Amino acid sequence: MPIRIRFQLIVKPVVVSLILLLASSPILMAKPVTDSLVSYYTFDQTSIEGKKLKDVFGHKHGTIVGSPKTVPGHLAEAMEFGGSPDCIQLPQILKIGADPFTFEAWFKKKSKAGWQYLVSNKTDFNNNFFRLGFNKDSGQIRMYTEQDNNIKKAFTTDDDYADGKWHHVVATRQADQAKIYVDGTLVKEDIAMKEDIGGDKTNWFLAQNGTNNASEYLVGTLDEVRIYSRALTADEVQQNFKSEGLSIYPMGKVSLTWATLKASSQTAE
Repeated sequence: MPIRIRFQLIVKPVVVSLILLLASSPILMAKPVTDSLVSYYTFDQTSIEGKKLKDVFGHKHGTIVGSPKTVPGHLAEAMEFGGSPDCIQLPQILKIGADPFTFEAWFKKKSKAGWQYLVSNKTDFNNNFFRLGFNKDSGQIRMYTEQDNNIKKAFTTDDDYADGKWHHVVATRQADQAKIYVDGTLVKEDIAMKEDIGGDKTNWFLAQNGTNNASEYLVGTLDEVRIYSRALTADEVQQNFKSEGLSIYPMGKVSLTWATLKASSQTAE
């Protein structure tokens, strides 16, 4: 048997096998940390059913309030909030109490009007809660914790992020230490309340302060919200900043793959 024919008989089955493998096997992109992940809201169209926003990891689904818009996101789609009444009402995600936790999101905003919030774990301002949002009339990120007897602590970042660009924010608390990371970098570390900051008494909210105060809703866009029952490390924050989510993306059309491999096999011959 001529060498050329024998080579073709060997190569072509391999090429066909590769085509079938690539056609059926997705490529896994860089993934976020899942250890102690409690809830994950992608805001992708595939995670929305009517007024339901699916928690794709922990199944603590949220309810879409108002008429926020699905828009292009940092990854796939995101949700744009136009102020009151646009928000997401969540169930009780977890009892934080005195335990560590992490809140994480991608956001984009320009408006600096009033107080604007990313997340709240309570529907009032009376003891045992935390809120993460923006300082009044500013794009500085503000973290607020309050324990029993209205003992509270708030601090803000030095930089302003109301620039219309996508930013990744991670807020952690462990004991009395709180940290805010932006775009993978630690930008602020300060004292937080180390005792009970709630989480199990009322609904949680995204894009408002929890009290339905019309002047304290987010005017901006949210994507890739994750909540953890521990404080992520700096390395894990970096991993999540670089991640492509938990989604799995297909390689591409079979015809394109076939054309590429066919050309390669012909070159080899």
